[in-house]
Amino acid sequence: MTTAPSADFVMERLLQEATREFPGWAFERDHTGWTAARGEIRLTRPSLAALRAILRVHRETRRR
Repeated sequence: MTTAPSADFVMERLLQEATREFPGWAFERDHTGWTAARGEIRLTRPSLAALRAILRVHRETRRR
């Protein structure tokens, strides 16, 4: 029988994925949610998934 990974382990993996997907962005978590910072830009969302979604939109907008 296998055991489920701990919540901390899962969050660490998701954070690693976000760091690979968005190089140059620094991620941090506090009581308001997750924040990504790059230079003078700071984006905060209540969840890491929501933050990654807005970063994808931001990335596509910058490419245009």
